[in-house]
Amino acid sequence: MFPDLLHIGPFQIHAYGFMMTLAFIAAILISVYRAKKVGLDPGLIWDVSLVIMLSSLVGSRLTYVFTHIDEFRHNWFSIINPIQADGRIGIAGMVLLGGVVLASISTAVFVRRRKLSFWVFSDIIAPALALGIGIGRLGCLANGCCYGAPTDVWCGIVFPEDSVAGSYFPHTHLWPTQIFSVLWGLTLFAGLWFAERWKSFDGYTFSLFLIFYSIFRILIDTIRVYEESDILIHTDTIRITFSQGVSGILLLVGVYFFVRLRKAKYS
Repeated sequence: MFPDLLHIGPFQIHAYGFMMTLAFIAAILISVYRAKKVGLDPGLIWDVSLVIMLSSLVGSRLTYVFTHIDEFRHNWFSIINPIQADGRIGIAGMVLLGGVVLASISTAVFVRRRKLSFWVFSDIIAPALALGIGIGRLGCLANGCCYGAPTDVWCGIVFPEDSVAGSYFPHTHLWPTQIFSVLWGLTLFAGLWFAERWKSFDGYTFSLFLIFYSIFRILIDTIRVYEESDILIHTDTIRITFSQGVSGILLLVGVYFFVRLRKAKYS
């Protein structure tokens, strides 16, 4: 809707980048608060936040490159070039789940090197991850990316023609997948925090995050538009996207750890 918040000459503040920055800040502050509540040094949150920020950006970008490899075959430098072909500053093309996966792995390595409990640490940041994803999707809405398929439902959105969604589907009502993602991110954030009333083992909150975010992502992708390079299986009766495939794996991982950790607690 509003991809650029501020534009003065060559200087621009993109809505997507601004909302992602806001998402990181909100997630860090929430995690610091939660760390203090369990007696963990808040300084560790700031340290791991840098790891998460860098690894999530790298993971998101590499996943996009992997699923759009033909786009870079004749100009590999464009993978990291901050100046786009139209002169704008910024790297376009990210896949959220790639960032989540690499950030999780990087966090596990970080806490292991610091000789901390991964499950304690992951439970602290899990609600913040949900909140960050919800806020970040506001950037997708403003940018007009990650849009839904054409629809005639009452809540459909018509994007401006100069947006990504509007350029492909001008004057067409589309599923408001970005708004659904924002609402689910905020709901999951509140739900995870509330569910900790029944927490009985470390890893409880993070496992629930993996389970319920993955379920939502599998469902929302059924009404999202994807390029052919983002689709793993496409037949007359079924379509499975790359993100759905990754989400399916994360769902199984979340269920496995929830059952395993719970059983270990009570065995």
